[in-house]
Amino acid sequence: MMTVEVFTNRALPHKHELAERLLHDLVGEGGAPDSVVANARELTHVLVHDPVTWATGGSDGTRYLVRLTIPGSWSSNKFGEYAVPRISEIIASFEDDPERLSREPHCVVHVVDLREHNLGTLGRVTTGSDVTRMITDEYRSSGQRDEAPEGSVIDPVCGMTIELAKAPFTLTHDGRTYGFCASVCRKVFAEDRGITV
Repeated sequence: MMTVEVFTNRALPHKHELAERLLHDLVGEGGAPDSVVANARELTHVLVHDPVTWATGGSDGTRYLVRLTIPGSWSSNKFGEYAVPRISEIIASFEDDPERLSREPHCVVHVVDLREHNLGTLGRVTTGSDVTRMITDEYRSSGQRDEAPEGSVIDPVCGMTIELAKAPFTLTHDGRTYGFCASVCRKVFAEDRGITV
């Protein structure tokens, strides 16, 4: 459940295209199964705003302020290291000079993480684990399990292929080592099996 808000100081002729590109490129990279990607996109909202007033210093030029809001349990340095440059790159691709935003600080990205129990859907509070379950439920209940390439594993929660030696999170259960793309996937796996992590 992400919200991507792009504020710009100029009316953009390509607002809809920018929103669609952010939705499809941010949610869909990484090799998750189609059902996981579709559910993640359904819980992601991209808004492009033209504020009534905008004041800032520096040279003239289109400015962008992006606020990416995510569940706190999804937030990590690795997430920011991926999201900030990727969002900047997508926005820059709509510029006449795609390199401008690498030279001028005119695209500022904030990653905002919400504390647990401070977001919700379906008329109730949902945690990061709840959201992850909503996104991955169809995959987890399908029984679909691809064969991982040599040295890799399939994250049992979201279905992503992970090189085991580089897996950011692992868990050994019943003599088998599992790899996870994110701490929240490991948390869901452990909670579903009554394992304390």
